[in-house]
Amino acid sequence: MDIKKLTRGDAIVAVAALLIFIFSFLAYMKAEVGDFSRNAWASELAPVVTSEVIIPIAAAVLYILGGLQPRPQVLFGLTLRQWAVPLAIVTPLNALWSLAAIPDGAEAGIGAIFIIIASLILAGGVIANEMVPALKAPLGLGGGGSAAPAGGYGGQQAPYGAQPQQGAPYGAPQQAQYGGAPAPAPAPAAADPSFQPYWFSVPDQRQLVDAQTNAPAGSLNPGVWYLAVAQHGQGLLVEVDGVRGVLWNVSGIQKS
Repeated sequence: MDIKKLTRGDAIVAVAALLIFIFSFLAYMKAEVGDFSRNAWASELAPVVTSEVIIPIAAAVLYILGGLQPRPQVLFGLTLRQWAVPLAIVTPLNALWSLAAIPDGAEAGIGAIFIIIASLILAGGVIANEMVPALKAPLGLGGGGSAAPAGGYGGQQAPYGAQPQQGAPYGAPQQAQYGGAPAPAPAPAAADPSFQPYWFSVPDQRQLVDAQTNAPAGSLNPGVWYLAVAQHGQGLLVEVDGVRGVLWNVSGIQKS
């Protein structure tokens, strides 16, 4: 498992599960008169702790672990995330059903209300994480979340007469020879109006170059998700930390 794959959506799911656990120790049910008060872990409310605390926490764990696996792990025909989504969605329904079943003479405590709110956040998080590209952005834990500058975005260029970097990807323009003028970057093809930005990862370290000068601008590391914002000829225009560069070698990339 690679914690560098943790995304903003994973963080929302984890925080929601943590809040559910904390709120479960607050008063879940209390009597209108007297000093009667029980939290979700009370033996008198045994189904509550299972349906409203254990199940959502298990859903969050399955969801996050499913995103950290190098390959989707299948359990009884479904991936971990496919198991997590229905478990997360059913949690607020269980919470609302439990509130409707509170007997006469008792009322919902602050813990029950907060658990419903946190369970709605959890369910919304697992759904939105599959639909909102911004939530798939990596958190940057463990380093390597940004392109590692080879000359640096906006960094110093190679001095006059320096040897060009070897191993340029197939299809990338060649660097200038000794004492020669830099070779101009090829004009990109017209932007494809049907192109939809998407997140992707690379199987090995790949070089990123400046879109105008074709000078080395950084590198993309495996295990990290990057945003492709447009097609650039045979390559991709990639945005990293607000700065854009071109990835020419797109073979073997994995789309989210």
